[in-house]
Amino acid sequence: MMTAAFCLPLVSCYNPVETLKTGLDVPVTPVGDYDTTETAVYSDEGTPAELLYEFTTDDGLCYVKVYDCYFEVTLDETSCTPYEAGVAYGKAINIMDPDLAEMIEPYIFENIRMAFPDIGDNYDPVLDRMESLYDSIDPHYQDEIAGLCDELCGDVHGICQDGQISVEEMTLMNLTPSALRPTACSALALWGSKTETGDMMAVRCLEWLLGSDNSMANIHCILHIRNGENTITNIGFIGLFFSITGINDDGVMMATLDADTEYGYDYEGRTCYEYAIRHALETYDNAQDCGQYMVDNATSFTFNHNIFITDADEAYCAEDAVLQVVEAGTGAPCLRDADKPLMNDLEWDSPDSLCCVNSFVTEGNYDMMSGYYVNTVRFARYNELACSQDSFSVAELKDAMTTEQVDTTLYGSSIVQTVHRPNLTQMIIVDYDTGNVQIAFTGVEGVTDKPVFTDVGNYNDWN
Repeated sequence: MMTAAFCLPLVSCYNPVETLKTGLDVPVTPVGDYDTTETAVYSDEGTPAELLYEFTTDDGLCYVKVYDCYFEVTLDETSCTPYEAGVAYGKAINIMDPDLAEMIEPYIFENIRMAFPDIGDNYDPVLDRMESLYDSIDPHYQDEIAGLCDELCGDVHGICQDGQISVEEMTLMNLTPSALRPTACSALALWGSKTETGDMMAVRCLEWLLGSDNSMANIHCILHIRNGENTITNIGFIGLFFSITGINDDGVMMATLDADTEYGYDYEGRTCYEYAIRHALETYDNAQDCGQYMVDNATSFTFNHNIFITDADEAYCAEDAVLQVVEAGTGAPCLRDADKPLMNDLEWDSPDSLCCVNSFVTEGNYDMMSGYYVNTVRFARYNELACSQDSFSVAELKDAMTTEQVDTTLYGSSIVQTVHRPNLTQMIIVDYDTGNVQIAFTGVEGVTDKPVFTDVGNYNDWN
């Protein structure tokens, strides 16, 4: 009852009470709700980005389009080795962003200090973790990273914050989710009766550390890796080969979400879930097989996590519990669909929809919902959102996802929990009726209440 009493005012502030009697001389009055006062006239289509320039590297392997708010990179691996593709990517980065080292190195050290708050000047534990995880991933991915590092970093080695990006630092950057930290995020899928067309719509909110001065907002990147039947597109940042959000040429989207537990971190004998996602996208042509692959390999990963997975017909959440959780008997890997029973009397009232936040929610799985308001409130908010109307167009989904004020500092970040959060990095919408993909990119100015949704193309054209 205490949890319910605490959450209800946060879940819905549309009809606040006028006065709360407290026994004090002055009654407490609500300061307001957290609905945004900004407006935007959204359409089903995205806003075209401005193309600033484009070029191809001398070897013909890397084609780059530079837009006003993101980079689009196409690597052609059909006629070269993975190492050569990595070198070509490095050449392109040196052309389009010669200051990348100045931007990325401080970001890497911010992440190192978050993962190792007492590390001092001895970075051997970081190197041990990096080397172990690098050795665990597919040689194809190792070669891509090696080529990129050799071109960008040359003979600069070691982990030392000296204004130069080293081979080890750039390698670590390509292992960030599994080596240094998990990610936050949330996601929602709607289909059938919940969409105007009856076709799937999926929205994925990436919440990712942007670094000091929001430096990572300068390097949003859509990377197409063309390799025949293994062609995929990664939506993330310049210089990263792993899949934070990935879409393959069959329209399967997979996206990472943190699902932390209170068990310790372990990397020895483990591998990287962000490269397992890429492998699944390269290998399978449907959401169920991609999800099952992640669940089957869950105990080999470093961090617990959720994977939001959609295709034109289905939506899933792979609840990937790591070995410590399984051995303790407190949870297990599970592929959740809309029919799975939910834990702890969680309510989900909308048919033809699936929500993911930063906890497993399947009945009997590891519980990071009870007492964790960042999860329980957002889950309730998504339930409220999905039930707010009978069906959604793309324009209505964009509007619904951005109804809240992003700046909730007035209420305290530990108290108010929202769907549209201050640490949002990319809000990605896939419309399976058309195949169109739209992204609200967070810029260096930070998250805005009513962002622009940029048209970044059609996944049917990305092969």
